[in-house]
Amino acid sequence: MATEQGSEPAETAREGTGPRPAGAAAGATGGATVQIVDHALLVLKAIAEADRPRGVRELSRDLMISKSSTQRILASLERVGLAVLEEHSRKYVIGPAALTLAWKHAANSDLVGAAAEATTRIAAVTGETACVSTVVDGRRVTVFEAESSQPLRLITGVGRPYSLFSGATGRILLSMLPEAEAERLVRAREQEAPDAAAHQEITARIAAARERGYALSRGEWINGGCGVAVPIGVQGSITAALSIYGPEARLSDQRMTDLVPALVSAAGQIAVRWRQPA
Repeated sequence: MATEQGSEPAETAREGTGPRPAGAAAGATGGATVQIVDHALLVLKAIAEADRPRGVRELSRDLMISKSSTQRILASLERVGLAVLEEHSRKYVIGPAALTLAWKHAANSDLVGAAAEATTRIAAVTGETACVSTVVDGRRVTVFEAESSQPLRLITGVGRPYSLFSGATGRILLSMLPEAEAERLVRAREQEAPDAAAHQEITARIAAARERGYALSRGEWINGGCGVAVPIGVQGSITAALSIYGPEARLSDQRMTDLVPALVSAAGQIAVRWRQPA
């Protein structure tokens, strides 16, 4: 790491000592990171998570990275296929090489490997879409999904980030985090949308999910959509939950509650396989 830091002194000097871009952080052990790599990853994440093409100027502004550095980073990402410049808008979207990264993660992930069989089976048994989700950068992300075979079904989409504060899965994931970390995320949300009553309600709902060991949702992240989630477990830095989603026409509160034992059993099977050495 010291060698890598020493190889980029010019870039660090160009960026100066201004405010740290949103999302940048020190390494897992609290040590320094390589600033140009931090910036490149921030740009990549920003275009990957956006629901529209992003331009150089707005990325520079939002990430607090100089326009020249942002342009160079995007050119490098484009060269390796991780970004694509749209001809008509002259803005950037995520590139096809990201598919390879996602595929390699799915192929090599202990959690995905452990979850695939049980998640697919619970989807078949319930007739609804079943998902395994984790916390990534303060949001919930589906890492494995077995879609319902029903004509009318809900799909979350593998790799797509959602708020932790809407839906049963988010509450379960928050309930599994250390209380200090969950409180930090709740307070960060409060700063973005100040509402003391909402803060208290969210904290109470997280505590209720922790106590019950499951959570239900109805119309929280999509109109007419319902879900029920249970914890799988925590391993290292990964917190995982199992959930099913479907339309309210098929998922009454009673049916979702009735499905909890089957979900808990499947989550237990996943946890056992997940903890086994490869």
